[in-house]
Amino acid sequence: MIVTLAGHVDHGKTALVRALTGVDTDRLEEEKKRGLTIELGFAYGTFDGMRIGFVDVPGHHKFVRNMIAGVSNRQFALLVVAADEGPMPQTAEHLDILETLGIRRGVVAMARSDLADAARRAESSKATLALLNGSFLEGARSICCSSQSGEGLEDIKSVLRDAAKSHVQQGVDERLEEQHFRLCIDRAFNLTGTGLVVTGAVHSGRVRVGDSVVSGRLGRTARVRSIRVSDLAADSAGSGDRAALNLTGLNLEQVSRGDWLLAPDSRQFTDRVSLEFRAVSRLPKPLARWTRVHLHHGAGHVTGRMVLLDRDPIEATGTCLVDCLLDEPMLAKWGDPVLVRDARSQYTLGGGPVIDTCIAVRRERRTVRLALLDALREPDIEGSLVRALQHKPLISEDDFLSLRNIPVARANKRQPAHQLRRIELDAGSELMLESYAIESENTLVALVRQSHQTNPKSRGLAIRELGARSGLPAKVLRCVVSRLVAEKRLGIASGQVFDPEFKAELGEAETALMKALEDSETSIPTLGDLGKLLAKDPTAVVRLAKRLETAKQIVFLNKRRIIRSERLQDCAKLAESLDSPEGFTLREFRDACGYGRNACIDILEYLDRTGVTRRVGDRRHVS
Repeated sequence: MIVTLAGHVDHGKTALVRALTGVDTDRLEEEKKRGLTIELGFAYGTFDGMRIGFVDVPGHHKFVRNMIAGVSNRQFALLVVAADEGPMPQTAEHLDILETLGIRRGVVAMARSDLADAARRAESSKATLALLNGSFLEGARSICCSSQSGEGLEDIKSVLRDAAKSHVQQGVDERLEEQHFRLCIDRAFNLTGTGLVVTGAVHSGRVRVGDSVVSGRLGRTARVRSIRVSDLAADSAGSGDRAALNLTGLNLEQVSRGDWLLAPDSRQFTDRVSLEFRAVSRLPKPLARWTRVHLHHGAGHVTGRMVLLDRDPIEATGTCLVDCLLDEPMLAKWGDPVLVRDARSQYTLGGGPVIDTCIAVRRERRTVRLALLDALREPDIEGSLVRALQHKPLISEDDFLSLRNIPVARANKRQPAHQLRRIELDAGSELMLESYAIESENTLVALVRQSHQTNPKSRGLAIRELGARSGLPAKVLRCVVSRLVAEKRLGIASGQVFDPEFKAELGEAETALMKALEDSETSIPTLGDLGKLLAKDPTAVVRLAKRLETAKQIVFLNKRRIIRSERLQDCAKLAESLDSPEGFTLREFRDACGYGRNACIDILEYLDRTGVTRRVGDRRHVS
């Protein structure tokens, strides 16, 4: 278990850690000289067999960014208040930070009790209880203690032991273990004889000795040589652990606080995060739309603007769905706690968990976006996806899995396959509700058939007109039409969608073209030949041929020559009759069918392209 200390400057956090563990967490010369914690300090102790780590954070308001970097939502809080002074401004802000970043358990240490008489202790305790009212520490145990006299130290150890036992019994959320590995670096240094070491909290997944990891910022791959968890050698580190990784493939100049180490293939930056935002109780003033802010995520931070979506303005303790438009991209995932501070980084405004980074795009209607975000904030992954698809009919599988930080191999086990349809496109897989897909297919087929009945000479419906009549979004239309064409329930040619079973009535011009093809028994005329024969320009002949192609009457061998469908079938049968172990040649095919050499070349090349024949040298074989 990891314990995060918090509290006002000079209230005795570092001295308390030293009294509990024997470790002085102030490592820097400047810290020792000024008697002031500036950087994060780390210490470990073993209490009745329970290994407990401590993160000592700066208490001065100038170093709040460093303090935030040491907080992780699965830690235990130790709020330190000086008994001789009572709660101070940073006590309140640190409490807000702990709560906003998701810490839900803790204890209060009324430190420096040796400097306060009974009356002062009582006064400080009363003020502290008032501060904790309504927070996650309301009702938590409060212990008077002194690092000098030793008063209360055993009581604090007892509370920490019990909390650690409870932490072990609760175990780790299996879903976090199934996610891609992520660690946010809060410290990096070179160790003599070892090389680069980075430390931080493991947010999800598991990393093992020998694994490859990727620097989220640089995209460079490194290998894990060794691991320490809670300052002890380990074979692996998992979600909730505080780990130190010895890496090869990166150097100290290539890593910094706030960088993420990730499992390979799990990077996806975003310049927008949607939060389930809650304002702190000590909000300096109501927040309005487009507020300029600092966002703290993991051990790093970026600037941006916050857009209120379902409430404007927002008062203290108020909740709101917000979009944060970032000045720099970040690697945020669903559920990550984000802390929001004002543009000058003077006050904590609030924060909350990430619920979206890429699904509910801003160009969608406001009501749709709000419904979609409401669906996406549902913790149940399967339920969230099904609900989201009710408001956005097509969702990229890659985007959803990236948002939830789930490897594809594990996602297949969790997705409700009977409710979903996966559609493969060039850009990747898209997910759709099976019920919506079936309804859309039936609608499109009915519209195309109705078009044929209304206009028997029509080649079908233009894809754009089909979209307008059906009301389906363009991307959904493409996906559904592709599926129907693959299943041969619909056909498509020259942008026209048609029923393959429908035979369009031929007009006079189409009839004349078919007659010209039928009269050419001993030749396969080109489009130019047909134009001269019919006294039409080549463009008009192509238009007629496209209509006949839709009606399955003719086939384009290439751009310059067409052939009747029945005659092409006869040619395929002829090729099959000529086939032998040695194959057949162009000359043998030409002699058998009687067509010109160029026409035979076009026919055989078409049969090659469509897989009927296979060319080997100057001979062909039927596939």
